[in-house]
Amino acid sequence: MRTSAAVLLGALLTFSASAAFAQTAPPAPSPSPAPLTFTALSHADVTFTTPNAVFTGNGKFGVSAAPGFVRVDVLSLTTPVFTLPPMRATLLIDRRAGTVTIWNDTTKRYYTQPLMPHLGGSSPSPSPRPSPSRRPVPRGTPGVSPLRDLEVLDVSLHLTGHTTTVGQPSTGLAFSLTVRRRTDAAESHVTATTQLADDFAAFPLTIEASVEPGTSPFSAKLSYAVDSLQRGDVPAATFRIPAGYTRATSVMDVVSSRR
Repeated sequence: MRTSAAVLLGALLTFSASAAFAQTAPPAPSPSPAPLTFTALSHADVTFTTPNAVFTGNGKFGVSAAPGFVRVDVLSLTTPVFTLPPMRATLLIDRRAGTVTIWNDTTKRYYTQPLMPHLGGSSPSPSPRPSPSRRPVPRGTPGVSPLRDLEVLDVSLHLTGHTTTVGQPSTGLAFSLTVRRRTDAAESHVTATTQLADDFAAFPLTIEASVEPGTSPFSAKLSYAVDSLQRGDVPAATFRIPAGYTRATSVMDVVSSRR
């Protein structure tokens, strides 16, 4: 009897351990997502409104993306106000290096700078004879709250839903900013809506944005949209500066044909 009970107890313990292991076993790893590589064509319309006139412009762009890289080619820029010279500039964002590079196939020059500029600017030069009197602290001085001069600050960001844009699943976002400093006569407003591609690291498929500065008598609107998008491998050379191009001292030196 004792032997049978021991055998039965051992069987129960073995079954319980097997069941517990089956329940706590880690799930099978999900397959890795496909590389985020694609090419696209897009356009943008810009409108500037002043008290005396309205200026409009249009741009057409080619976009290529691969893990860590986004390349934007300016195919054309036009405006009915005046004739713009042909421009074929390229903008390359390297997320791994944290840089953005622009080059021009006409001037054969390029310029590279950090993707995110340093905030606060350069440190002010020390005064040769510091005054004991208290002076106003310059804006952007380290250690001073950027909120101290604000009278109004209202920021919102929320999802607007999920849909399909240019044949791609996308998620909508809406952004709104209202701000006014103590010295401003009116509030500034910035609003934007966008559809971000779900499968391409939040790549914007559409953007509708408007800016109304409270300190300037003008407003600006931007409408951007991807017209076509094709998945597929992009050659690695697409994300390299062309051979033989020389480094420029500024962006203007890249786009200008004059030496």
